[in-house]
Amino acid sequence: MNNQAELISIGNELLSGRTLNTHGQDLGTALAAIGLQLVRDTTIPDDIPTIGSAIKEAMGRVDLVFASGGLGPTVDDITRDALGRLLERKIVLHLPTVNHLKGWYQKRGRTITDAGKRQALVLENSAVLPNSVGAAPGQRIDLSAGKTLFVLPGPPNEFNAILSEEIVPWLQDRYADARPRLVRIVHTKGIGESDIVTILEKANFQSGGIDLGFYPGGGKVEIRLVANPEKEPEILGAEQQLRDLLADFLDLE
Repeated sequence: MNNQAELISIGNELLSGRTLNTHGQDLGTALAAIGLQLVRDTTIPDDIPTIGSAIKEAMGRVDLVFASGGLGPTVDDITRDALGRLLERKIVLHLPTVNHLKGWYQKRGRTITDAGKRQALVLENSAVLPNSVGAAPGQRIDLSAGKTLFVLPGPPNEFNAILSEEIVPWLQDRYADARPRLVRIVHTKGIGESDIVTILEKANFQSGGIDLGFYPGGGKVEIRLVANPEKEPEILGAEQQLRDLLADFLDLE
């Protein structure tokens, strides 16, 4: 069981630029906080074969796959259909969700229609994850070889509510031994990336297995060091080396 995850965001509106996709940032942050890692973020259109192949390929690489979008009541909400075909599972009506939807519509002065009830359709034998702020629930689908597929609605507030209320607690229990990666940050100003690299190369700076990232902006450069928990001495040593080599350019504000 590895601690890596992939996200597949589904929706023509994401690819057209009409809708900003924030799921990768939100999921990556939530997973990192509990010692898991988002390693790939893929956006695909509302197309059954494409959805099926993308999820199948992701499940071949990692143990945790997240799919978002396409769970609404309209004809282009086809994620359930794609998953039913891929996993060879029936799509069934989840009655507790129907009752939830009736109340959800009633609070808005509306009466649920047959189209609205479509949002209560789930894959057979999935664990249904309540949506406390919206309509369609999420689903957790446990697969062979310890792999898990999470299916989430597309709207960011609904995605994040189910993620924080239902999924993160489950992951914390399943990955109880996972620890967040260590992160140290060095801020510089008055020096560009290429000049920083020149200084480090002349000093034969070695990261010692520590991941380095350089993020320029506004006349400053943020150097981010990331390492696995067991490499605490190495990351602290690398940070101190950077601070010593770049002492004349440190941004201490």
